[in-house]
Amino acid sequence: MLTDNIIFLKNNYPKLYEDIENEGACNHKHYIEIENTKNNQKTIKVKKGDKDFYLHSKYDPLREAESIINKLEEKENIDENSHVIFYGLGLGYHIDVFTQRYPNTSFSLYEPSVEVFRHFLENVNLKKLSGDSLEIMQCEFESKYVDIFLSILLNKINKKIIITALPIYENVFEEQYNGFFSKFKELIIGKRINLHTNYAHQKRWIINCMKNLKDILSTPNIVSEKIGVFKDKTAILVAAGPSLNEEIENLRYIKDNGLAYIFSVGSAINTLIYNNIYPHATSAIDPSAKNQVVFEIVKEKEITEIPIIFGSSAGYKTLENYPGNKYHMITSQDAIALYYLRNDDGSVINIVSDAPTVAAATLQLLFILGFDKIILVGQNLGYRDKKRYSEGITYHRIELTDEELEKGIWVKDVHGNEILTTNGFNSMRRQIESYIKQFPDINVVNTTKGGAKIEGTEFKELKDIIESSLREKVVDEGGLNRLKKDKTRYDKKYMLSQAKNMDKSYQSALKINKEYRTVLNKIEKAINNRNYTQAQKLYIKLDKELKRIENNDFYKTFILPMNRVQYKILADSIENSNAEKNPREQGEGLIKSFRNFADICTNDIEMIEPIYDEMKESINEYIKKNSLGGV
Repeated sequence: MLTDNIIFLKNNYPKLYEDIENEGACNHKHYIEIENTKNNQKTIKVKKGDKDFYLHSKYDPLREAESIINKLEEKENIDENSHVIFYGLGLGYHIDVFTQRYPNTSFSLYEPSVEVFRHFLENVNLKKLSGDSLEIMQCEFESKYVDIFLSILLNKINKKIIITALPIYENVFEEQYNGFFSKFKELIIGKRINLHTNYAHQKRWIINCMKNLKDILSTPNIVSEKIGVFKDKTAILVAAGPSLNEEIENLRYIKDNGLAYIFSVGSAINTLIYNNIYPHATSAIDPSAKNQVVFEIVKEKEITEIPIIFGSSAGYKTLENYPGNKYHMITSQDAIALYYLRNDDGSVINIVSDAPTVAAATLQLLFILGFDKIILVGQNLGYRDKKRYSEGITYHRIELTDEELEKGIWVKDVHGNEILTTNGFNSMRRQIESYIKQFPDINVVNTTKGGAKIEGTEFKELKDIIESSLREKVVDEGGLNRLKKDKTRYDKKYMLSQAKNMDKSYQSALKINKEYRTVLNKIEKAINNRNYTQAQKLYIKLDKELKRIENNDFYKTFILPMNRVQYKILADSIENSNAEKNPREQGEGLIKSFRNFADICTNDIEMIEPIYDEMKESINEYIKKNSLGGV
């Protein structure tokens, strides 16, 4: 290894240096050697089986490298807002061409072959190659390093990501290549889904939690009241996949004979009611306004026999005029409940992690309630016979379009066949799998015929389970409805103290906003007067104002969670401004970012003021009713 590279790695990538030094135990899969090319440059020859592959041209590697970057430029618009991942280093010719053309564009390096990486370090000066633009560098000592690299990348880089591979790697290192790009695509899609979810729901989550506090204070917390009480019982989790249609009579038999507790999620409630089957409970966690449509049939028919278990961040209109009993669970998105509430004995409240699908959240709840066997029904997580939903659902299009079929992806089903699904369904499947891994002692059975295979479950047909293990009545017909009398008691004194503190924080937030804008105006004036020294001093004051925002309870509980995406954008802009060498552009960029954020926050404070007042009334009413002598 070059001496300069030893110093560079020790200073910048000590773990990578340690790994490469300890790499002697690694199994070498290929015979690799350096050869001179026709024009006296170097290339790498890899022997794979009875074939020889050259990672660079045997004639002119530099000219080939220029061609690789030319093709990259034809496909991608590369600038300072781009981040390029180089998969496959070889001897770095193409990377060198790139850094000369784009000295201010950041990039990362990933090498799947330890043997090639050693040759790279013995022949290429990393410090000269990378300049100041290298962000992340990793070699694939084990398959887990793919996940480590991509996780760091997606958390650290907030630019347009461009990935380019040294062309020959797809053939020479086929297994690693396919694994990396498959994982990259999966994680990128996951990040986009998370970003979209945060952006779409960030304000609604908080507004729902504020609006729902009244229902939370007047209903039982099912997690607190019923934790572990369903030990040795079986739950059936019914989703609205097209396979549900085939299990209607089996579910009717189970319900009529009390053989298991039936929980419906999402639109499955409509299919069950359509077939005159009332589940023991239904769940709601979706924060969107459309969630109320799911339960319209329950309200129209005034069905009182089906209790609803709602996440505290669920769409508040779902709960309005719901005819059955209500039970709540505090979700991880609910900063409001976590601020105002604690149990009457002073202990913290148990929460349920928010999930991208109500099925995943309800599965988690069933684990907490103590069920030792959970049976999944209608959990297709994919398409079946060009259908996405079961019968009896009138507000969704059940049949797929040709465009949807073309955009689908293929996964294994419970029978080992290939079925078509979507990135959204696939994300839901992984979420369910992650919860199952957290509770390995609970038996989860998937009865969904033709549904996507869910790791951690076994597939059995529901009729076979009825014959083999659901043979005795286990359901208490009073069931969850007995909880109606057990409204959860929360700590009144704590709630009152927190409410007073929040009012003070609210007034403080208004004051911070004014001082924050005053500092921004002073910075703008200094920049316009080219007084950059004064502007630099004011940046320190601006940073202090931002820290006051971050430490203010009103902002932390309401406003920052409502603007988590914009807050992340502001944080990124601050980080990017540190690299800006032009003081005027740096100042103008900061002013724009901070002012945009200030405007958004100010508008939201004004928007939620009546909701905040309404929420305070609910708190005061609860405290008054539950004080000594109250009911």
